[in-house]
Amino acid sequence: MLADDGEDAPIADDVFDAVVKVLAAWKWKARPVGVVSMPSERWPHLIESLAKRLSQVGRLAYLGQLRYQSGSPGRQFNSAKRVEAVSRALVLPDELAASVAEAAGPLLLVDDRVDSGWTMTIAASLLRQAGAQAVLPLALATTM
Repeated sequence: MLADDGEDAPIADDVFDAVVKVLAAWKWKARPVGVVSMPSERWPHLIESLAKRLSQVGRLAYLGQLRYQSGSPGRQFNSAKRVEAVSRALVLPDELAASVAEAAGPLLLVDDRVDSGWTMTIAASLLRQAGAQAVLPLALATTM
């Protein structure tokens, strides 16, 4: 996933192929119509490239990326503090909100890692408030 120099790089082909196999095995109630990526301070190019490649291979619209309005909320050891920090920091840009409102089906939400699950939950809530019919979370890793 990292370039030889340790820099953030696009998604590696072998990792991408593995993600496609995972998605192919999902028992879809309704196939997603679009892909949204999460902001990542650690792997921004990796996650965006994964989301865009998934949209191309799956013939889905890449709708864009959520963002943090003032940097990542960091890590908290308390669930209530995590919810508060993520709720303040995570925003849905206007252009993404407009695209979500026009989407006629579920959205695939792509992130690098899920720790507590709160960031993905709040992101899904923002997308649902903007009109997404459903949000299908996909993360490369989980620590849960």
